[in-house]
Amino acid sequence: MDLQYTLQRFVLQLKNQPRTLKRVARVFQKIMRTLYDTHFPNAEARRPGRNPDCPDADILTVGWLLEYIGEDSENSGYRRIKAELKTVFPSLPERSRFNRRRRNLSTASEVIRRALTHYLPKQSHI
Repeated sequence: MDLQYTLQRFVLQLKNQPRTLKRVARVFQKIMRTLYDTHFPNAEARRPGRNPDCPDADILTVGWLLEYIGEDSENSGYRRIKAELKTVFPSLPERSRFNRRRRNLSTASEVIRRALTHYLPKQSHI
């Protein structure tokens, strides 16, 4: 299955169903995991030390969700995501570790953002 088709299928899940925060989070998570695994294969396995409980793709997904919901405050936005999406992101690290990992993944986030704009059709109105 080709990557563009897969991503467009995920986007259609948002178009065809009511948008709750949980539904958007699950679709963002699928998109992020697909793109992260494509552009950074085995990145977590190459990192020294033990792998964190929360995958990098989930850290990136939560960062994008914070942008999507327009949360300016890292603290209140993180609390909201942690409370409302506990079942989607059961292993989120504590807030300061989350923010540190999010900053460390900023380059990966930008690479994925560019890839996403390349793969999705220009007329896609989510």
